[in-house]
Amino acid sequence: MKTLQGLAFRLFKSNKFIVFSSIVSIAISTMLVLSMVLFSFNAQDTLESQLKQTYGEMDLSVGFEMDQGKILTSTLVEEIHQDKMVDKVSKVSIAHLNLNKLNTSIYTVGVENDYLAKSRYHFSKPLNKNSVAMNKGLAKDLHAKVGDKVLIENKTYTLAETVKDLSATGVAPDMLILNQKNVKGYIQAKEKSSAEATYLLIKAHKNESALKLADRIKSYNKNLRIDIAEQDAGVQNNLQSLHTFIIVLSALVLIITSLILISNFELLLYKMRNQFAIMRSIGASAKQISKIIILQSTVINTVGTGVGFLLTFCSQRYLYSWLGKVSEIPSFPSDFNVGTAITLTVVMFVIIQFFLLVPAYRGTKVLPLKTMQTNEKINYGFSKTRVVVFKVLLALSLFLVIGSQVFPTRGTYGPGMLLITVILVLLAFILIFPIIVTKGLKWFLPYGQKIFGKEFYIAVKNLIPQVKKNTMIILIICGLMIITVFGSITFRTIQINGLTYLKKEYVMPIIVETRLDDSKIDVEELTRKAEQLPNVKSVSNMSNQGLGEILNSKKVADIRYNVVDLKRLQKQGLLEHFSYVKGSNKENSIIVSEKFAESHDLKVGQVLHLGMYVENQDESMVEGNIIPKGDYVVTAIPNHLLDNNEAFLDWKSNKFKDVDFYRLYIDATDVKAAVKEIEGLKSQYPELKVSSYDQSVKEANEMFYQRWGIFIVVIATLVVSTMVGVFNSLANNIYSKRKEFAVLRAMGMTPKSIRKVILSQVNLYITIGVICGIVMGLLVTLILLLMDPGKFVIAYKTILSVVVSMLVVSTFLFSYVSRKISGQDLSIELTNDNR
Repeated sequence: MKTLQGLAFRLFKSNKFIVFSSIVSIAISTMLVLSMVLFSFNAQDTLESQLKQTYGEMDLSVGFEMDQGKILTSTLVEEIHQDKMVDKVSKVSIAHLNLNKLNTSIYTVGVENDYLAKSRYHFSKPLNKNSVAMNKGLAKDLHAKVGDKVLIENKTYTLAETVKDLSATGVAPDMLILNQKNVKGYIQAKEKSSAEATYLLIKAHKNESALKLADRIKSYNKNLRIDIAEQDAGVQNNLQSLHTFIIVLSALVLIITSLILISNFELLLYKMRNQFAIMRSIGASAKQISKIIILQSTVINTVGTGVGFLLTFCSQRYLYSWLGKVSEIPSFPSDFNVGTAITLTVVMFVIIQFFLLVPAYRGTKVLPLKTMQTNEKINYGFSKTRVVVFKVLLALSLFLVIGSQVFPTRGTYGPGMLLITVILVLLAFILIFPIIVTKGLKWFLPYGQKIFGKEFYIAVKNLIPQVKKNTMIILIICGLMIITVFGSITFRTIQINGLTYLKKEYVMPIIVETRLDDSKIDVEELTRKAEQLPNVKSVSNMSNQGLGEILNSKKVADIRYNVVDLKRLQKQGLLEHFSYVKGSNKENSIIVSEKFAESHDLKVGQVLHLGMYVENQDESMVEGNIIPKGDYVVTAIPNHLLDNNEAFLDWKSNKFKDVDFYRLYIDATDVKAAVKEIEGLKSQYPELKVSSYDQSVKEANEMFYQRWGIFIVVIATLVVSTMVGVFNSLANNIYSKRKEFAVLRAMGMTPKSIRKVILSQVNLYITIGVICGIVMGLLVTLILLLMDPGKFVIAYKTILSVVVSMLVVSTFLFSYVSRKISGQDLSIELTNDNR
């Protein structure tokens, strides 16, 4: 046994480069798989954590629609509370209460002091009958600090806590949080109602299904509206995006990992088969060879997977943390799941051991001469079966894509069908890839010789017979580019779509709103004062929405209108320029959207007789009671109006008294300075609320990196790791052709020409892989986008950075490798065993 051990380790010593490269490839492969799987778990945990932040600990929210006229009675609440599937019920009452200092109604939430309410509304201090919490923006405008007194509905409350605004999703709403009994009392007194709550937050018992509980609660009253947090459309889309992303990325990483293993082990297995054939021919038994194989593979595998485990541990514990601080991305995995990592490492060990043992062990059962012949075979043919299977897979893929879009069950099974399509397309690509590359190289060969010279011709000519053998290396590069393209496009699209939404919200860099429902602000005065500020470029304004009726219409036709300064909107480009038609002017013009005009058969120049509904004291409309307000001429019909409104009137048309100031749109030379200047107007107009596009973009980007930061860094790690694997594979491939290069030198090629041949082959591998990878990455992305069709953004900089990095690093690295190979003693190289 000692003799066998000594022989095994002597073989190690004689093949130091091969052993080292095999250990590196195993370590990289282990790290890729561990990182990806652990990343998937962490990502899922991250999104679930964000779900908790949004919806808290609740499983369901239960209540009635506002227009149903039904209420949650104490009897119904008690029935739900007593259900055996229910663990916890928290009552929530919603109202709009008057904030005396601003003299306006503010959205108010009445909550109980339990973990469901605290996790849902993000407050931590208990609220008694004399305390209140509010959002920070509202507190700032009130100049209120924790401990200050606040007057609500003429009653004094103490400010116990302020909660964070969420302006990243647009203009943040104001909110008061009071004790549930207080708000319930206000509702019951004002509405003369016996409502116990507006809705309930419900937590199911452990191991109970939220869906089953929802069905059970529905049995208490069929009119109940039941919302499950995970069924929210936005959350569902995020979860679906996450799952799709993880599945596709995991599949790609596993494919690349397998390719790296196969490619890097090719040299090791060649050497092992070669040496074992020699040992068999001089008398070694198959049993002795088997023991050497087991010993060698176990040592290499143990060291490789062990190093991969340690690299994953260090990257997860230290590298990600460091990158998080450098890039200011807070959402990085801090917990290393040791149990999962060890289990995966053991699984990897078994799989890799199989890769190492089976091909080498089979060589011990075959006659030595036959083993040597098989080992040296390089010219592989391509069977017709490959092309047939390729066509079948392509046909199936096309069928699934069409089915995912037209079948009645596309909503349920569409995403799954598209995922299967991606897998089939990738398999079809792998099958046809060697054939395409071989034919492509043969076609390009004469042109390449003219453009790049004889060295390129020799490089390609030597490469063509070995395409199938070296397909793995090109596929690794291709897989790397697919990950880069798919990942970068996904991230960039998500980020840009979020910013595009904000851009629609902020048609100007600064938006100023009033918190009052019936603001008495003098619009012209406020607009003029804002315009006079040093850093303000231009200002336009808009009223809240009014409701009128077109009286001379054939049928009853309501019209929702806003009052604006038409000239100022045009100056800012928020309304297209138009000329007043005959009989129209500022006082009697109405601008309607194209959509509204088409639905009511309106044309430019048409006269509308408008009326306004009479309101009761409680601001409700008196049906059938309309006051005529005169004739208005349709002066222009733009494609669309600001904020998708139906109609605009000018402030000069002062007959409509049912609207008040609502919003200013402000352009500025220096946004930051302008915001500070506008904040100064609050001393005269305390009800104003200032929001800026820049601040919202900053907060939106912070939310993006909080949500997706973990994905970005792990993908960056995978790209770097895969690049190391690619260069390791390329180095092995080049070293495996040392005798070929020696023969070329013996035929008269200079060392400089040999270096050109080596660099030509390496850059050809990379170029083919890059082009195919980008095309396949775009195809995969387009297929998956069919789940949620929309515009996608190509991250050119990211893709270009990876491509340039690979070409630059490979040029430097293989310049050194080629110099080393071309500088070796020719007689030694010719008598070498080529590996």
